[in-house]
Amino acid sequence: MYVRTVDGEETTFGTSGSLWRDALVMYDRSSETLWSQVNATAISGEHTGDVLTEIPSMVTTWGEWKVLHPDTLVLEKPALDGSPYDRYYSSAEAYGASGKGSDDDRLPGKDLVMGVISGDAATAVALSFLQDAGVINGVVGDTPVVWISLSNLAVSVFDRRLDGETLELQSAPGEDVVAGKSTFDAVNGKFTAGPLAGRSLERLAARRAYWYSWSLFHPDTALVDQGTP
Repeated sequence: MYVRTVDGEETTFGTSGSLWRDALVMYDRSSETLWSQVNATAISGEHTGDVLTEIPSMVTTWGEWKVLHPDTLVLEKPALDGSPYDRYYSSAEAYGASGKGSDDDRLPGKDLVMGVISGDAATAVALSFLQDAGVINGVVGDTPVVWISLSNLAVSVFDRRLDGETLELQSAPGEDVVAGKSTFDAVNGKFTAGPLAGRSLERLAARRAYWYSWSLFHPDTALVDQGTP
């Protein structure tokens, strides 16, 4: 999710119909510059090299979102019989238009990861591993990060610094996440009980992607998976 302001002016974006590195290419309607969906960078046109501002977001269920935001607006999709991409999603071997995928074989190409960027550093967590672990604490560049598994492959990612202290979050009995004696709500990013009740952690911009796509755009990425201590 990105701010749709280019060079100080608000614009709208559309789908160009092109792919770059097997990923969708957008265009802005004010200058017709082409932008990569994956890294928000302009790859052709007037604003080549510029980068859109990313907004932290989350992938969650409609039910969970309504609880948090009961007055939210939703863009309704037309009623369709399935999705034209069902075959692509279910295939372990389809790697975009080129079919080449990535040369990085640390994970199967169609495995889903949740990636975080901090400065020049990039780190991805395999979602299959995160679902088993529940909570993973790490550092990306200079940023202490926590990945927290929710439901239906949903993940929340936060900066785990608060008042100059780096917190260590962990799973607790039931479905709770805690930092010391404080209980943390990973959906809305707030502590709900304990000494930190009412305080919040900063949600980080993170991207859920197929491993082949993430590793193509970030060839030096670190990877947290079952083989990582």
